[in-house]
Amino acid sequence: MKKLLLGAIFSLIAVPSFAKIEMKILEPLRFEYFNTRMLGSDKIAGYGTIEIKADKEDFGKKLVFQFPKKGLITNRKKWIEIEQYGMELPDKELIVSQETMNVKFYAVLNRRDIDKGEEADIIEGKYNGYVPIIVSQYGKLNEVE
Repeated sequence: MKKLLLGAIFSLIAVPSFAKIEMKILEPLRFEYFNTRMLGSDKIAGYGTIEIKADKEDFGKKLVFQFPKKGLITNRKKWIEIEQYGMELPDKELIVSQETMNVKFYAVLNRRDIDKGEEADIIEGKYNGYVPIIVSQYGKLNEVE
């Protein structure tokens, strides 16, 4: 009986002390034509947003994002290769400093891969794809006094 009571008290004290960082896709990748010199005239960039929610206990923790080198999207009739994934963060690293943060990520594909002379009914349609985003979380450093 004492062990059960002691275990219940310990679990009530320990559970609120665990902090967690939640992430979700706020906006999925959407591709539009960009005729900038930075991308080149034959590139299409798609942008999306990741929302990060953290508790105050998580402030100071470091998040590192990793993307695959290439990927694929399809409309169930045609496959198109994604050339590059990235984020608008230096070195794809982020230090948690707010309770809610929005981070933009992008994908680049070659416009010429879309139309290689196929019929219009094969090219047209809604393209879907999935991106495995690997997020590594590093704890904050203990300050030496």
